[in-house]
Amino acid sequence: MSRIGKRPVELPKGVTITAGADYFEVKGPKGVVRRTIPGGVNIDVAGNVASITAKSEVEASDASRITGTVRSHLANAVNGVDKGYAQALKLEGTGYKVEELKNNKLTMTLGLSHKVVYDVPKAVTVTVTPDSKQTVVWLDTADKDMLGQVVAQMRPSDPRSPTRARACGSW
Repeated sequence: MSRIGKRPVELPKGVTITAGADYFEVKGPKGVVRRTIPGGVNIDVAGNVASITAKSEVEASDASRITGTVRSHLANAVNGVDKGYAQALKLEGTGYKVEELKNNKLTMTLGLSHKVVYDVPKAVTVTVTPDSKQTVVWLDTADKDMLGQVVAQMRPSDPRSPTRARACGSW
């Protein structure tokens, strides 16, 4: 069995876990995170500790991978709803800046003939730092996977792309 999968997940005060047959849901002060999980895994909550076990019909090699993965997702969700995740993006380029943030739409000037509008998911809170000449964007959320997806969409993989955004680090 996986070493990671064997470790229990400590639940901070104010965080609750609801586990179903194919999902888990973690609620806390920063929000709610819900994930689907494979059918061969059980999540047992006893007091302020959650543990992950594989069902008996799952092969040992598969059980190790599955329990480790589910435990990591569960620990990330617990940390997210308790403390949250944040990432800063810096827009780099002459004239690159955020024009407007309104109704979950981020309008940016990125050196193109038109403004770029990015629809921010509702689970992510966006803050533009005003003292940075509107070139630093902070993304805040309880869902670590969602944060990674948004950062990847805003920061293209091609370094020659006109829409360059660089990750500045996280809180």
